Amino acid sequence: MSSGSRLHFLVDYENVKEAGLDGVEYLHDADILTIFFSAACKHVSRRVMDYILQSGCEFHACKLKNTGKNALDFYIATCVGELLGEGFAGKIIIVSRDKGYRAVKDYWIDRDIPSARILRSPSVRAGIVSANENSFRQRRIVAESAQVSIENEHVKYQERQRLKNRLEIIFRGTEYEEKLVKICELVEAEQKPKALYISSLKLFGRADGTKIYRYLKQTDVSA
Repeated sequence: MSSGSRLHFLVDYENVKEAGLDGVEYLHDADILTIFFSAACKHVSRRVMDYILQSGCEFHACKLKNTGKNALDFYIATCVGELLGEGFAGKIIIVSRDKGYRAVKDYWIDRDIPSARILRSPSVRAGIVSANENSFRQRRIVAESAQVSIENEHVKYQERQRLKNRLEIIFRGTEYEEKLVKICELVEAEQKPKALYISSLKLFGRADGTKIYRYLKQTDVSA
């Protein structure tokens, strides 16, 4: 991965608190995460910290030395200048709900730093999306955030339950009873008999796959 595709998240923790760290499970070893915090706001859940440590990202923590109005804002603005001055070529994502950071972006735009290089987002998750890196993680986040119909999803749930109950009857007492979850997933994924047969062989092997397919065919599940 090129240095230009790196993402550096600067988290204004006093402003966003733990909600701003939503999405840290999507970080990877090319990312950098710096959390700016104070003595008044210094705790995070073990679950979130484990995600950060397991991600492989480069992790930094910067504690405010002296309290003061907008003190962490000044820290972050200074850090942006430090990063760009050192030649950081990736995107800088300020994780904050404070719209005042627009001034930081405006300053650097006037100095020929593209607006897309410095972003502000309310969370790490939103920052990955706004970075527009066209990555698998970005597409996954967008897909997971898509709105779905409660009514339609409930209909699908009921259909799955009916299929599950039917398969339980078909395979009850057989050697394949313990494979019911995978068989159910197979039938849901493949509607046409030929595709169901081929996928059954791939998933369970020729011998078992053929037997499982015959059970399904005889009971019209594959129809």
